[in-house]
Amino acid sequence: MQDDILIHKIPHSLKNSKIYDVVVTDLEGNYAYVNETFRNRFSFITDDFIGKPSSITMHPEEAKMKELVHKCFKYPTECFPIEIRKLLRDGKGYNWTQWEFSILRDDELQPIGLLCVGFDITSPQHNNLKLKESQTKSLKTLEAIPNPLLILCEESRILHVNDEFEVIFGYSTCEIIGEKIEVLFQKEKKEDYNKLFRQYIEDSAKKMRVNHFLDFVNKKGDQVTVGISLNSFYDNDNINIIVILEDLTTAKQNQDIIVDQNTALKKIAWKHSHEIRKPVANILGLSDLFDIENLKNEINSETIFFLKEAANELDYVTRSIVEEANKTEYNIQFKKHRRNLY
Repeated sequence: MQDDILIHKIPHSLKNSKIYDVVVTDLEGNYAYVNETFRNRFSFITDDFIGKPSSITMHPEEAKMKELVHKCFKYPTECFPIEIRKLLRDGKGYNWTQWEFSILRDDELQPIGLLCVGFDITSPQHNNLKLKESQTKSLKTLEAIPNPLLILCEESRILHVNDEFEVIFGYSTCEIIGEKIEVLFQKEKKEDYNKLFRQYIEDSAKKMRVNHFLDFVNKKGDQVTVGISLNSFYDNDNINIIVILEDLTTAKQNQDIIVDQNTALKKIAWKHSHEIRKPVANILGLSDLFDIENLKNEINSETIFFLKEAANELDYVTRSIVEEANKTEYNIQFKKHRRNLY
């Protein structure tokens, strides 16, 4: 009799639904009614659900069901949503189903059963899992980039940084997220660098490589020389800018050394072509004047005097060249910014 009352309380539209699974359980949690849609979906479990425990169709780890049932009895006039995993036909895995539970009451408003209306959400749930997998892969790809990487919004605020950024610039994620990228600019360069980023956005934010050194600063205020690559993507019609910073600090220092050495070599070359040439020419000319056949010739003593003078001049120029060359010898060990990637 009670089962008839339970079934009578279910609207005909739900009983005949081709989309919704409709189930009624008694107060002990046993099936008192299932509609045809539910019966067809889970017919591989049993031919007759009536009287059997509702747990036979659920994933064994669905412990949250008890808590929800308690809520239904505590608030008998309300409905409560829940996602439940249901077994697949082959027993491998499960479907995701969305349900709404509410108490069925008799004419005296006493609980007589539990009405459960649900539908399959496996595809949306599956898509969400795939999306999470895709996001995880994207994040791993970003972290694999061996250079500092930032993602900015259109206002140049930092939305994301990778681990390499933290290594090079010293900011933790919580410290830098939400800040404008200009926090990394040298004070005297802020206007120029902000103009660079504004121009990039105005030029349709296409892929771009800045082919010169830019001077940034880390958290400690130390200079970090970088090269920049820019790209962009849209997220919900909002532009996001990808900034890859190549740490060129050591390369810039090495370049400065090469420039200094090149300057020194030019000075040495000039001394060779001008200052050395004079005493060498004098020595050669005086050698021709030396009278080998008549050693007592007075001209010889005068020639030897000027030869000695030319030799001293040549010695002085040679020593100045050696000194100039020594200035270009460097024994510098630069701080290694990048972590060991090998």
